[in-house]
Amino acid sequence: MELSQDQLTEIDKITRYIKQMEGIVRTSPNADQVARVKRELSKYREKLKVLWPAFDPSQGHVDDLRAEVGLDGAPAKRAAAGADSGGHDILDKFPVNKASPNCSDQDVNFLATILHVIQKEYWPAISEQHTRMDFSLNQERDTVRHHLDTALRNLKILTETIEEYAQAEKQDFREQLLKMKNKQTRVFLFETNDVLRLMREFLKKVAADVQQNGSGVLNKNEQVQFNSKFEDATLLEGYMIRDVVLEFLELLNQTIQQLRLPQMKPPGN
Repeated sequence: MELSQDQLTEIDKITRYIKQMEGIVRTSPNADQVARVKRELSKYREKLKVLWPAFDPSQGHVDDLRAEVGLDGAPAKRAAAGADSGGHDILDKFPVNKASPNCSDQDVNFLATILHVIQKEYWPAISEQHTRMDFSLNQERDTVRHHLDTALRNLKILTETIEEYAQAEKQDFREQLLKMKNKQTRVFLFETNDVLRLMREFLKKVAADVQQNGSGVLNKNEQVQFNSKFEDATLLEGYMIRDVVLEFLELLNQTIQQLRLPQMKPPGN
């Protein structure tokens, strides 16, 4: 069977995505996450069968398929689960709270907690009120802020649906709300994961600048002083700007590591 370049590209994306999800199923201690990822796996294995009918989703291995169609067949090397030594010392500062009274999804609760921590404590410290950046970094900061606001809006929409579902009584309405809730959960998790990675890339640039004594951050050696009349942040009071940046970056690293979602958006979305 001859495949077009577009079909090969699609198979490449889907098989890479499946391998990431299979790793999560093997290693995640989170039952909700495993169940959700297994549903995703089933869907994308069926997509592979459409692209390559000889592939058996119940028995076939994606590495064999990749080799068969001329893509690399070697399994991706994953770091051992015990390799992330040192624990999550920054995450330990923030007990996970429910995103809403009836939210039982551990990933949603975890991400909601981190988003609120970023919004309340970390973002204010690197905002233009406290951290002066050159034009390029300032423009990028505005873009990242826009994506953070979108993630917070998605969280609000999701929690409203969760609470509406919990209170609904009519069966047909509950079924509709359940479908909405599941879809919104998936969108929130994947899109917020992307936002955190985008934010991390931005913080990496800022961290590189402060560590190399560059010119992108103009007041890297100043201390953060919050105005209690207008700001709720207190955690980073008195920190040097350079230390704020490095701790914020580490918070993002630990959050992404603990969440362990695939690093790419689902193909075709």
